[in-house]
Amino acid sequence: MLHLNDFDLEGLAMALENHFMDYETFFWMDPATGKIELWSEEVADEAETEGWDVDDRGGIRIDPMESYEGYRDMEEFISGVADPHSRDRLVRAIDRSKPFRHFRDALTQFPEIQDQWYIFHDGLMKRRAIEWIQENGLVTLTEAEAALALLRTETKHA
Repeated sequence: MLHLNDFDLEGLAMALENHFMDYETFFWMDPATGKIELWSEEVADEAETEGWDVDDRGGIRIDPMESYEGYRDMEEFISGVADPHSRDRLVRAIDRSKPFRHFRDALTQFPEIQDQWYIFHDGLMKRRAIEWIQENGLVTLTEAEAALALLRTETKHA
């Protein structure tokens, strides 16, 4: 069994947020190494020539999180914004079409809040990455829970 420090949590977080893939192109993790790879038609052709595929290696497909989860993240963050003007501007941004783009655009008007968003978002995605690793049986529950507890204390002090 691997340990959390064997994984690229930032890379996994990026894969969990990537909605630009199709069914034939996806990220996957090698459970023996914790390494994240991109599976594509080109890689599939090379693998076929070499006589292997993702399933042979026990590869775990990394499906992206649902977009509603990202939307809820924005809502949760906005609810904690103290300044009413900034909070209202962000609420209006996510109530429009293309809420993710408008949220990012609105954040640029409030650099301090934008920094807070990145800290908040990075903490959430790190938590999701740790949970994904544990749910897929790649680390022990004890190690994952300890890392999540540490992450909660770190984000409270950020």
